Amino acid sequence: MRKMCQLILTKSDHHAVIPTMEIAVTDLSSVPEGEMKILSLAANRLLCATGEKHEYETVKAEFLCNGANFTVSGKSVIRNGWKDFEAAFRRSYKTSEDKEKEDKKLPELSEGMAFEGVQTKVTEHFTQPPKHFTEDSLLSAMERAGAEDMGDEVERKGLGTPATRADVIEKLVKDGFVKREKKQMLPTEDGVKLITVLPDVVKSPKLTADWENALTLVAKGEYSMQEFMGGIEDMVKGLVQTYHSVSDEQKSMFGGGAQESLGKCPKCGGDVVKGKFGAYCKNKCGMNVSRAMGAALTDSQVKNMLEGKKTLVKGLKGKKGSYDAYIIPEGVEDYSYTKDGKEVKGTQYKVRLEFPKKKK
Repeated sequence: MRKMCQLILTKSDHHAVIPTMEIAVTDLSSVPEGEMKILSLAANRLLCATGEKHEYETVKAEFLCNGANFTVSGKSVIRNGWKDFEAAFRRSYKTSEDKEKEDKKLPELSEGMAFEGVQTKVTEHFTQPPKHFTEDSLLSAMERAGAEDMGDEVERKGLGTPATRADVIEKLVKDGFVKREKKQMLPTEDGVKLITVLPDVVKSPKLTADWENALTLVAKGEYSMQEFMGGIEDMVKGLVQTYHSVSDEQKSMFGGGAQESLGKCPKCGGDVVKGKFGAYCKNKCGMNVSRAMGAALTDSQVKNMLEGKKTLVKGLKGKKGSYDAYIIPEGVEDYSYTKDGKEVKGTQYKVRLEFPKKKK
């Protein structure tokens, strides 16, 4: 398998695993069953991708009955094409076919035909709400989003690329706009609020379609990059001018109620409150109230530190490994260090350590 398949990468972020000519000189009977199945799958997909087109004809007819219009559609295959390879593969490995609803072939119809003695009946059914997205169905929806508005020459359709769509979902989960519940992907309260206040043009897949169409013209030399970037700048300026302020109703949506105060900042005396990424000083004075000795503090530990109480912190890192210690705050001190060539400054607790007595 190491030599019989190779990975092909292209500049457009697409990739493929295809069989090589090693198949012709290899005793396939000696290939393990699991590897043989993978090889067969890769070979079959290559045959499908390079096979003849699958052609079919669809017919849609409208009927008038007692003043009401009814429609029916049918499909007949003209040439099976690449689907012959797919069918042979399924027969060989006895795999189940996708249970997709296919239109049946309609009888010969002509405009103005009349049907006598047609038997009819009325049935009652209940509609079901759309199912929640799973990660797979969401990725599929992202792949199709806005595709109908994109030209045939557009290379990448949908939202994002195959390499970035999963990362987009992970970022939404990490930022708290989407959550996983078993296999379902559900919007959080913050996610619903955000999508409510965002301008329609920003959340519409058509924006991606318009940009992809424009980039195709840029690549063909029919549209300059300067014009394309100028259009984006104009759109951003228009959005800023139109949505430069937030209404009181929208502000209340993200207010989240009064923030719980954990105490007073030891540097400036401002309120220390709980935040999404830990406690912080509302005055943003540079005091790091959420960490001590490199360890992240819980809300109760932050409260104790702000009150000057001795606080037990477990898992502190030292040269000889991790250890537990009581941290006793004794004011504040400034710190600075260099990261990526830039100097980082701030203020932190000045502490004294006291070690728990070891049990005999």
